[in-house]
This record gives sequence, structure tokens and C-alpha cells, in this order.
Amino acid sequence: MSALIIERTVPLLDIEINRTGDGRTVTAYAATFGTPYPVVDAEGDYDEIINRAAFNRELGRGFGHVSVVYNHGLTLWGTPSEMDSVPVGVPLDIRADGTGLLTVTRYGRSARADEVLQAIADGLIRSQSFRGPVYQSAPSRRQPGGRSLIERMQLGLREYGPTPFPANDTARILAVRSSALAEQIAALTDEQRDALAHILQPSPTPSSTPHDETQEPAEATPSVDGTDSGQEAEPGDMSSLELAELAAAVRRRRLAL
Repeated sequence: MSALIIERTVPLLDIEINRTGDGRTVTAYAATFGTPYPVVDAEGDYDEIINRAAFNRELGRGFGHVSVVYNHGLTLWGTPSEMDSVPVGVPLDIRADGTGLLTVTRYGRSARADEVLQAIADGLIRSQSFRGPVYQSAPSRRQPGGRSLIERMQLGLREYGPTPFPANDTARILAVRSSALAEQIAALTDEQRDALAHILQPSPTPSSTPHDETQEPAEATPSVDGTDSGQEAEPGDMSSLELAELAAAVRRRRLAL
């Protein structure tokens, strides 16, 4: 009897852009370990969990046989796609870590690879998926509440890649290499850097000390765009809103200043 072939998808979260090198390397999880997620397929309606050692045997063969294709080479309707049957990238590294199956992919220079890379960077493609055979599973067991749980003990890997269809929600994209954010920070003035650092500081815990009405009033805080309140920013200056947006991007991308 041939092995069951499964496709599993996880969202690409926490996108970071850091343009170093040629900007065509994407690091992302294709599967996660140790966290159950719901599945409905030929085996029924159940929860599935992937053992941390599930890919060890497969990765022992290397990964030269693994393809990187968009949406498993299919259209949105699940029919074969001639355009997406051509790989969009090549694996540089595939390894299991404490979170899941981590993939490092260098995307090619085709028009389709450019479209997929840009869609990832723009947040239009939010998932990555893998496809491979199931070689060994633990016996199904009942969880509290009666729902079945199947643990995948040994899996193969034929291909992986980005897909528009999220399924389980525990994996994330780690980085699309680029330095746009770093370049923005490098272009800031000293005053703007200070303002950005102030925005990124954790909010202080409110003091329980009663307010002292005799204290001198605090001096007005200059606005983060380097101008006093009521003054207009010079043309080309970064506004308060822009700095706030930059700070949010730093938090999202966890870039160390």
C-alpha cells in the first residue's frame, strides 16, 4: 500500500524586511512541532500533531531532491498550473529546530519568482506549506472532550513553498532579507533617533505615590519630528506619524537599534 500524501499549511507571520545581499532569500517555517491543529481529510475530522523527529530520516538524505513551488503547482481551484509548475526557488537549508521545520530559500530571477517575493513582502501571501508522504503515525488516541489526535512520527518531504491558503496557525516567516528599515533608521537625525528610542521604550509602571501638587510643572516635550508644538516641520522632515510608523515597523521586525 502506498504512503498517504499530506499537504499542511502554516501562516507566514512577523514579516521582516532587511535588504542585504541580493534580497532574494526567505526564511520561514513550513511546519511546526508539538502543537495540535485541526485537520479534515480522507482519514476523517481530527487533530494532528507533528513529532519533533518526524523529518529526521528524510533530512538525513539531504534536501537536493526537494522542490520549491508556489501553491504546490496548482491554481486557486486546485487544478494544475503550467506557470506554477516551474520552481520559484532553491533550498539553501532545511532543518528541524525546537519550533518546526525551518526552510531557507533563495528565490530565482524569473518574473514569477519576482511576483511571489513581492507578494510576500507586501503581505499578500501569508502562508507556507509542505507536501510529503506519511511513513509512520502513532495510533490515534482520544483527547479530553473525545476528539481524536494523530501524531505523525515520520514524514517525507517532496516540496514546499508559499501558498495563499492558511491552515494551521503556529508557524511564521522569519525574514525576507532586505535593509529598507535599517536604511530609514540610518537616515534619521540625532534628534529623530532620540525620539524613536523614546517611543520604543517600554511604558513605565504607574507610580503609586500620591501626586504632589507643589511640584513644578514639567516642561513641554518637543514633538518627535524635532519641532515645538505649533510649529510646522520643515519640508523633508520626518513627521510624528512617520516616526510612530517606523517605531511600529521596528517592533514588528524586531530590529535592534
